[in-house]
Amino acid sequence: MSDIIRDDTFYYCEEKNLRGVECKATLSHSTLTIIESGNGNKQRTINVDDMIGCLCMRNQDPHENQQSHGQDTISVFLCVYYYSLSKNFKKSPYRKRETALLRCQKYSTFVENCDYVAKWQSSLYLVIHSNEIYPHMPSTDLITIDSQRLLIFVNPNSGPGIALKTFNTRIRSFLGEANISYDLIVTSHVGHCQKIVQDFKDLAKYTGLVAVSGDGLLYEIYNGLFAREDWDSICRIPVGAIPQGSGNGLARSLAHFKNEPYLYDPLVVSVLNVVKLKSHEMDLCLVNTTKFPKLISFLSVGWGLMADIDIESERLRMIGEARFTVGALARIMRLRTYKATVSYLPAVSGISDEEMSSLPPLDEPLPDQKWISVTGEFVCVYSSLIPFIGTDLFFAPKALLDDGIIWLMIVKAPASKLQVTQLLLSMEKGNHIQLPWVTFVPVTAFRLVPDVSVGPQSYLVIDGEKLDTQAMQAQIMPRKGRVFMR
Repeated sequence: MSDIIRDDTFYYCEEKNLRGVECKATLSHSTLTIIESGNGNKQRTINVDDMIGCLCMRNQDPHENQQSHGQDTISVFLCVYYYSLSKNFKKSPYRKRETALLRCQKYSTFVENCDYVAKWQSSLYLVIHSNEIYPHMPSTDLITIDSQRLLIFVNPNSGPGIALKTFNTRIRSFLGEANISYDLIVTSHVGHCQKIVQDFKDLAKYTGLVAVSGDGLLYEIYNGLFAREDWDSICRIPVGAIPQGSGNGLARSLAHFKNEPYLYDPLVVSVLNVVKLKSHEMDLCLVNTTKFPKLISFLSVGWGLMADIDIESERLRMIGEARFTVGALARIMRLRTYKATVSYLPAVSGISDEEMSSLPPLDEPLPDQKWISVTGEFVCVYSSLIPFIGTDLFFAPKALLDDGIIWLMIVKAPASKLQVTQLLLSMEKGNHIQLPWVTFVPVTAFRLVPDVSVGPQSYLVIDGEKLDTQAMQAQIMPRKGRVFMR
């Protein structure tokens, strides 16, 4: 069976030559191939995975008006937008914006050529979005060009405070090239996004939800979804992460999974994840605390050293992720330890979702002897569902989006300032898990009960959001969420 979807003769055009060179264009499920006639049969191959959209255009060649009337009033252009994987002068990989402009003059009238190019456009969008079906929507029909609509939240105060400007100057053009409609909400206060997601009556009409911010707005989206009565179905709505904060763990992790050049330009690879409209299941985590019986975490839960660094460096958010380095230095110089009991349930392969029992209330004992408990003084207790908890913090190297695992790190006291420095520095490459005084285990649940009667107290941090120290427990929710990832 042939993989060819469409093929025909066009004219390949460039900016200074809109008349173009005759060529044959062939569209398959994986590539768009353009072979010029003559000129050594020059060939261009564009990967479908690199395409984001295409537009039909009229002939706008200014030189045509200088020639005889009726010279070319019938041509229609098909412009394909794509981001190829290239290398700069330092041989560093990056995504380069490119276009392929094809002129159609197959028929004798403009209307016929326009209708024909529109058919090519529809075929291109079908392969670009891979016939993606969205289970959260009332209808499971294939998504069409006209039905794509995102609900986008922008936190103007996130990170350095330029998220809204970045949306207007950069992100908006991606959406236009991908021909994706959207509704935009600029958040005005903490909890604004969560309240909207929780109360929005017709949320399922959207193809997905997108956060232009750090991880804080993503936390609000997931907890807003969890508070809805239709949680069991709406939880499958894809969520997109476009990094604009000082902590961007999810966006960094998604790029890591696809081996994308995130560090060169985090925005480009993250927006590409969204506009391709492809989604992937991901694990979430159900968190219970003394004061908050039910919270959702998509990223991390922390207590001790790393939680202190996160919260105490908040006042430096205007310098971006560099605030964590400054905060780490300050905290190492004034190293603290905390008393608590930490219990965890090691992950066991072959256990189905149905066999996982719910955790008992925090004031009740844990159910069986499979749990491991440690009581004493700790420097840090931290967990994550995904590999990166920040751009340069490779916390859980083996983590996958849907592995059904919480990756738990425990650092007991005593630990010297030199050891703590080594811990934080080695986290850039993920080598901290090999340190002999670090316990790093895959678990499906854990419980932390701080001793609040003595000594200094740390913060409890869930996805970067601060809570006062209190007893808490967390349990994996396998494949309960979805995220945009190309």
